[in-house]
Amino acid sequence: MKFRCDRDVLSEALQTVQRGVSTRPGIPALTGVLLSVGEGGLTLVTTDLEVTTEMRVEVEAQEQGMALVPARLVADMVKSLAPDAVEFEADESQARVRCRSFEGTLRCLAAEDFPSMREPQGVKVTVDAPTFGEAVGQVVKAASRDEARPILTGVLLEANREGVTMVATDSYRLAVRELQASGDGEAKTLVPERAITEVGRAAAAEEKGEVEMVLGDAQATFRVGSLVLTSRLIEGEFPNYRQLIPEAGGNRLTAPRQELLEAVRRVGLLARENSPVRVELNALGVRLVSSSPDLGGAVEALEAGYEGEEMTAAFNPGYIADGLTGVVGERVAIELRDGLKPAVLRGEADDAFTYLVMPVRLPAPVG
Repeated sequence: MKFRCDRDVLSEALQTVQRGVSTRPGIPALTGVLLSVGEGGLTLVTTDLEVTTEMRVEVEAQEQGMALVPARLVADMVKSLAPDAVEFEADESQARVRCRSFEGTLRCLAAEDFPSMREPQGVKVTVDAPTFGEAVGQVVKAASRDEARPILTGVLLEANREGVTMVATDSYRLAVRELQASGDGEAKTLVPERAITEVGRAAAAEEKGEVEMVLGDAQATFRVGSLVLTSRLIEGEFPNYRQLIPEAGGNRLTAPRQELLEAVRRVGLLARENSPVRVELNALGVRLVSSSPDLGGAVEALEAGYEGEEMTAAFNPGYIADGLTGVVGERVAIELRDGLKPAVLRGEADDAFTYLVMPVRLPAPVG
């Protein structure tokens, strides 16, 4: 195998696929990147048996073939080279990298031990790439990081012929995003958060184009630009999220989204050690209060439109900030039934994204 490629192009491809490399030292082949040169150019593949990342790059192919080389080492080597053409050559035992006056060699791994890839099968869905990237950024923050409840560590994709619904929850907050899409059937899949995040990163970098999904029973495949990512699905039944979202109505606050976000972040600085931020609502708008016995306290009032009874609720400031960050538009609408029911955040002019956050129960006053 032999090819020639621009340093920046090769380095970017290696940096992208190496994020999918296995960290299991007991399986040497999974620590490598499989490089294949053919008529379509250079293909780079990594896998940890859960997520497989594939990327295609145009190169000056001089000799077809394949080699499995240590992924992180070759990525670091190419990244350190001068910004010029890189010559890469490999046989069964070693690979050689040349750039200007630099020449390095790498011992190859056993390519025959690298897992083979299956052709994706399932329901095909196509969605606008920039929109998909935006949706992933809105939803993934609500996915759980607690491996003790694996079902909540994924992002649910519900697809039909008209659109896709993307959902994540950690039981403390819930994020739902509706997307327009075209598909050839219906599917319901639970994709690991890190896989959907990687696809979202690639989609957000595309100024135009589409994300092509194949949603199967055991795995999902995503194609965006030159990247193809295949992920195993999480087994289990995702919670019935629709019954968690209250009907519209109740007390409603409408406020400048960015101003409210900045106020929550400032006041939240004094809400450490799991202390919540108190949200006081009245006809004048909203008042945010935090206090910590060891640190101090903070108060900030913000003029806003409010319809409903005067009330006080308390929330984790980080959860509220994530919701305000996800909402699109200059103004946000927040609906609350009372201080013990979840708050629902939406864009005032766009309801494609819904964010629900559970309140923190305040201690009852003494006496």
